[in-house]
Amino acid sequence: MDDKQTPMADEHDAAWQLNRLARCYLASKSPWYIRRFATPIAALFCSLALLLTVTFIYLIASYSGQAAPCGHNGCEPELSIFQQGIAVDRQSLNISLLEYELQKVIPVEEIQRTRANLTTKFSALKKSLLQGRVVAAKASHQVLTQRLGKTFLPEVAAAMKLIVDSNSLDTAQQIYPADTFYPSLAQAIAQQTVPPLSAKSFANQTSGVEAWHTMLALVKLQYQAEQHYLAQVESYINSMEAYMSFEWLNRLPWIVQLIFWTWFGVLINNIVWLIRLTKQRKEAHDLAYSAPVYLMLFPRLAIAPFISVIFLAMISSGIASFDISNLNNLPAFLVAAFFLGFMSESITLRIRQFFNKLLDSIKAKKQRKLTMAALTPAASYTPLANTSISHLETNMHALVNTELTVSNIRNQVIKKARLDSAQ
Repeated sequence: MDDKQTPMADEHDAAWQLNRLARCYLASKSPWYIRRFATPIAALFCSLALLLTVTFIYLIASYSGQAAPCGHNGCEPELSIFQQGIAVDRQSLNISLLEYELQKVIPVEEIQRTRANLTTKFSALKKSLLQGRVVAAKASHQVLTQRLGKTFLPEVAAAMKLIVDSNSLDTAQQIYPADTFYPSLAQAIAQQTVPPLSAKSFANQTSGVEAWHTMLALVKLQYQAEQHYLAQVESYINSMEAYMSFEWLNRLPWIVQLIFWTWFGVLINNIVWLIRLTKQRKEAHDLAYSAPVYLMLFPRLAIAPFISVIFLAMISSGIASFDISNLNNLPAFLVAAFFLGFMSESITLRIRQFFNKLLDSIKAKKQRKLTMAALTPAASYTPLANTSISHLETNMHALVNTELTVSNIRNQVIKKARLDSAQ
């Protein structure tokens, strides 16, 4: 029994080796791409290498040249989109939210909550500062206008007179020289250009020197309080910035971001497909693996950015709808770009269906038939009895006028028909 099995085993081994040699020979005659991507594992490593390469290029492009600009005061960090979207007016002390800028990083509901928080926290402090401006304006008006006659800082004196006359917080908010008044007084004191004031008081009134010192103290206190307010607002705005920010998407133009994230979507979709095939967890819509099927990855990488641009143009123009409509928001744009690459094949089919419907909407307009309009002769007249020569002439004139009217109508209709056919 053993002697019979040995020859059969030898024949089986020889046939298997011969079959293996034949397969190796046929594989050697195959194109290079079929030999290189013969298994899903080889294709998986190639896709991973492409993904890492694209990621490395993306990081270099994003973070190159991001150093803070340097000037005479040293290198200052660049303001973030969130900080640029909340502006503090140094003159009016108002806190303005630039919705279009803030929508890049936070949703509309968060913008409304931010506005409510800022109003609640700083409205009372802003009102007290405006009241302090009115008090400082009254003291300044007494010195600059009543004692010095607007000879010293005439523009400031005129502004203070308007504030005192109106006695309004709105006027103080708009015309009080918040950034220039106290620096101008400090410069005048340093350069000793302050006009002389009397040190004597009359009729229980404060002297000129005392009024000057009162004005200087109030203006200085107001200036310091407003500077502290501005610093406090900026500090609070910086503390409100989100920890998980997507502002790094703003470092490159949107078209470059779209290309990169579309490529990421295509590559990751391909890698997930290869992983499923390797684990033998193939889904119903998955294609069987082969080298030509895998190589379709490269045409997809080439056309996916163009398909994405066309699709976003359709969304932006309003001729197509998409659940992600706020593409100005950076996280939403990131999701849309990755989605367009990950589902590029399905997006292509949808665009084809849309263009087929658009093609079906093209129809030729029917031309209007050019028919001669019904000629309506002039109103009939009642002929006179031919009892005299004058009656006979009247009837002949009426008959000639009728013929001329009918010919004129016919000529106008023919002319209009020719013009319509020429158009």
